[in-house]
Amino acid sequence: MIPRGRPTLDIDGVAARAGVSVSTFGRRHRAAFAAAVKPLPGSKRPLLYDAAQVDAHLSGKPVPTLPKKPHPDDLLTDTETGAVVGVSASTIRADAATGRMDPGIERHGRRWWTRAAAEAEAARPPEYKGRTSGAKDRGSRRRPTADRTAAVAAELAAADADQGEPVTVYGIAVRYEVSTRTAERIIAEARRSPRQ
Repeated sequence: MIPRGRPTLDIDGVAARAGVSVSTFGRRHRAAFAAAVKPLPGSKRPLLYDAAQVDAHLSGKPVPTLPKKPHPDDLLTDTETGAVVGVSASTIRADAATGRMDPGIERHGRRWWTRAAAEAEAARPPEYKGRTSGAKDRGSRRRPTADRTAAVAAELAAADADQGEPVTVYGIAVRYEVSTRTAERIIAEARRSPRQ
């Protein structure tokens, strides 16, 4: 999370503020810097640092604390936005790419969303929110084939005895909400099953 209105720096920016190259900063200053200045929460690839904290550390002053109170203009990562909305980070990225939600802003090579945009997305009706994070409904969507096969076998037997409608691939596909190829397989399995 980037607190509202706070300038941020990646490690290249930190080294530039220190007036040295990144490799020199890593050799000479990285350990002391890492002990004094923590990366912003949620930032990774690249790690981001608050510019005011960096400047204070580099000038030998006490490092100021970050605001703790949430603000609508705080910038959140896709993961943090997903936590507010109640969906996965990939759903946030997909919704932003397809225009279903605020596209966010790019900063340091990645997308960020305001807390206000995340809360607005969370307030939308559930049918528009995508897959809920941690959903347990990832099981097979197939219906039991034994029941379908038995029902189709009975229909085939009735059709052969001129007591029912003819069984068609299209009719089976529509009834069981399957592809025509699957409907063909159901009919083939029904023909192989013993008829009563």
